[in-house]
Amino acid sequence: MKEKLQKINDYEWLIPKTAREGMNVDAKIIANKKIIDMMEVEAIQQLTNVACMPGVIEPVLGLADMHFGYGLPMGAVSAFDYETGIISSGMCGFDINCLSGDSKILHEFGYRKEIKDFEKTFTDDRIKCLNPTSKVKDTRIKYFMKFPVNKKIYKLKTETGEEITASEEHPFFTKNGMKKLGELNEKDEVSIFPFEGVEYEEPTDEVILNKEAIANKNSVKELEKRKLLPLAYNSPKLPYIIKLMGFLLGDGCAYFSKGRGSVSAYSKNAEDLEAVKADMLECGYSASMSSRKRHHKIKTSYELVEFDFVENVVRCNVNSLYGLLEALGLPTENKVQKKFLLPEWLMKAPLWQKRLFLAAFFGAELSSPKTVTKHGYNFYGPVLSMNKAERFIENGKEFLLQINSLLKEFGIENSSIKERKEYEGKHGTTYRLRLQISSLNENLIKLWSKVGFEYNKERRFLANAAVQYLKTKNNIIIERESAIRKALALKQKGMRNVDIYKQLQSKYVNERFLERTLMELRIEPRIAFKFEKFNEFIAKNTEGLGKTGQVWSKMLSKEEIPFSKSVYDFNVEDEHHNFIANNFVVSNCGVNSIRTNLTIEEVKPKLKELTTTLFKNIPCGVGSKGKLRLTKEQLDEVLVKGCKWAVANSYGVKEDLKNTEENGCMEGADASKVSQLAKDRGKAQLGTLGAGNHFLEVEAVSDIYDAKTAKKWGITKQGQVCILLHCGSRGLGHQVATDYLEIHEKAAQKYGIKLPDRQLACAPFNSPEGQDYFKAMKGAVNYSFTNRLVMTQWIRESFEKVFGKTWQEMDMHTVYGLCHNVVKVEEHTINGKKQSVILHRKGATRAFPGVPVLIAGSMGTSSYMLVGTEKAMEKSFGSSVHGAGRVMSRHSAIHSMSGKDIKKQLEAKGECIECTHTDVLAEEADAAYKPIDEVIESVHMAGISTKV
Repeated sequence: MKEKLQKINDYEWLIPKTAREGMNVDAKIIANKKIIDMMEVEAIQQLTNVACMPGVIEPVLGLADMHFGYGLPMGAVSAFDYETGIISSGMCGFDINCLSGDSKILHEFGYRKEIKDFEKTFTDDRIKCLNPTSKVKDTRIKYFMKFPVNKKIYKLKTETGEEITASEEHPFFTKNGMKKLGELNEKDEVSIFPFEGVEYEEPTDEVILNKEAIANKNSVKELEKRKLLPLAYNSPKLPYIIKLMGFLLGDGCAYFSKGRGSVSAYSKNAEDLEAVKADMLECGYSASMSSRKRHHKIKTSYELVEFDFVENVVRCNVNSLYGLLEALGLPTENKVQKKFLLPEWLMKAPLWQKRLFLAAFFGAELSSPKTVTKHGYNFYGPVLSMNKAERFIENGKEFLLQINSLLKEFGIENSSIKERKEYEGKHGTTYRLRLQISSLNENLIKLWSKVGFEYNKERRFLANAAVQYLKTKNNIIIERESAIRKALALKQKGMRNVDIYKQLQSKYVNERFLERTLMELRIEPRIAFKFEKFNEFIAKNTEGLGKTGQVWSKMLSKEEIPFSKSVYDFNVEDEHHNFIANNFVVSNCGVNSIRTNLTIEEVKPKLKELTTTLFKNIPCGVGSKGKLRLTKEQLDEVLVKGCKWAVANSYGVKEDLKNTEENGCMEGADASKVSQLAKDRGKAQLGTLGAGNHFLEVEAVSDIYDAKTAKKWGITKQGQVCILLHCGSRGLGHQVATDYLEIHEKAAQKYGIKLPDRQLACAPFNSPEGQDYFKAMKGAVNYSFTNRLVMTQWIRESFEKVFGKTWQEMDMHTVYGLCHNVVKVEEHTINGKKQSVILHRKGATRAFPGVPVLIAGSMGTSSYMLVGTEKAMEKSFGSSVHGAGRVMSRHSAIHSMSGKDIKKQLEAKGECIECTHTDVLAEEADAAYKPIDEVIESVHMAGISTKV
């Protein structure tokens, strides 16, 4: 498509409507040659797609910061006829990478659920994610996304049998970092998390414990306050209680002494106990953690054994927790000297809750995956041991039979229960009972992939690696079995041995194997000695992954498939932006400018203190929540009144309204057109910065090009300190766009609109679907205006605290506030006549004559203040650029640059940086963007906005 660009002058390029079939109007790009050379062909293609839409007005415009986006590129403007034109949520929004709806997502509680089934529950769910080199984590879901198919869809398969269906843009974790599915080839190895868990089953509301079961009335009050009474199968905190019971039954104890109940958990690994402590906190209980050296003597049937070890313990001395666990069936005091069985309520629980109990119990008591001594290929059958006093041996066997019964529900077979005399102690003879689990490959794969381990990082790591090892081993045995069948069949047909060897030899099928097959007529092969032993497999296939439980798996195939269903994705809160789908590890605005009368000389000595104070007072990061707690009515008021609500509630002054686009409020917003889900996501985020390219920047004036205009805005000298705030409508705005994308796709079909790209889903502007979105979008814009003004006031308060002056004394007035993503009805001159148009600005800034145009530079480069011009009204529908524009995806930036190194480089220049995680510095590094000076030069020389 670039070859069809026609140069108008050094800063304007035409894509004539003859460039492709279906274009109704020309498209145009405003940029210099250097920027044009950096632009993606796909972004230019998107401009031509929009030029095919009904009611479109010439030209569809790309600006110097244009880059590939969703539907319409970021950094673009499109206008439509008021009577015949359309409105599109996809032209005002975001980008996506998606999975098929049947992709199984691994939940915090070890069950798997199809991604499409998270739509109604995602705000309450937590799913598994990974720090790719160190640990498994749980993360909340920030956004749930559902979209029509708009890109190529591929099915990916690995050599060990995992498969997934995803869009070409979806990132997968490989040995070379996150790579888009479309870029993967058969040489790539992808990260697999072999643990699968079990299918989700909705728990019932049957109560398993009520207040009558708790004797202590104070404990009843405490448990009710923590929402632990009454306790039902569907109680949100029951899964944590089940896990804790499982672990405490193994490596824990519960005692009541001197009127105080105490619950303790023990482990050699302090990190495992941190997880126990965290789950206690989820239930509303704070626990202490300590370590001490211990010396033990045990007289076994063989000898007296003495040993030293470090004991780590988590302890919670709260009567109500002790009482709850005791009432649920946790044995107290000395378990060896006590009769107990699994509680009946647990035996009736959904399978995923039974898994939680077993995995936690096994984390304490089941032996680790281990290969047979001096063999290395075959695993010992795991052993579950428990000690019992002689008089309780039969009770112990009955308990192990209960465990055996639970395991059978997962398809896991056990061979036997054995007993032996263990040692003599002060309480008499103790016997060890052992439940032996079958060591057959398929049995072990079920055990370690379906049940696994909780609260034991080492065993989980070994189990995951063992699952992948056994799958690989099975594949080789299947290959050798196939070779046996083929060799015997060829021999029967009269083929010579030497020819059979040539035809069937492979890496794991050598001549000697085939020779013995033909001589001995064998039918059952053993594993090839050329196959690596388990310890060798671990070293090779977990390289660079630490003990996270991830394993590298080779791609087997990738094929494009026809796909017409909706596709889905998450955006998660965790800083590592990934989750586990089908065992694969996959990835998941506007500005205000404020001036001050302070100089760089006055601010620099206090810059570190100021940065720290701002970071503390302005909540930031993915999923960040604000200090405001809005009622439903207050949020609706924000959506309708915008900054007027902020000023009425002392978050700003009336002058701020005059210095904000639309006076801080788009009239005609209707809160009822915004979904409850969007409101839920926005309710806690008002007054928050967010993450990604959203930032707060304290800056100093370096150059003044237009002193007269600068003075009007209160900018009078070099070195004057200003603040630039860039953020948007957070989760609320994203959800509004998501909600209406599906509505607009149906509307396009309803009204017979032929879409050149399904991402351009739309509705006629004057249709009910069009007007509903317009009113909802206005609400989202009003939310973003208010969000920035609330933070502006907190910025003022931060300066007051650091400099000991009022913000008025420091002249901290808003220069201007504007939005970047918006649909408006504006009047423009078209073919010599003034007419109303429906204008979509996506990643673009209004540039009306005399109005400030605020352009954020990339990190480490300059930002600019420009002014709108009459030429902008003639050439670009009164619009200009909004920033530098990306040339590198966030994932590519993270894996090609170090955030920590960038931080050091910026700090070496005297800059102070505060961020929630250094990865964001890599995402937003200067090299990830077009050169801002070239972008500004383009629009300045084209005359659509000029430097101030």
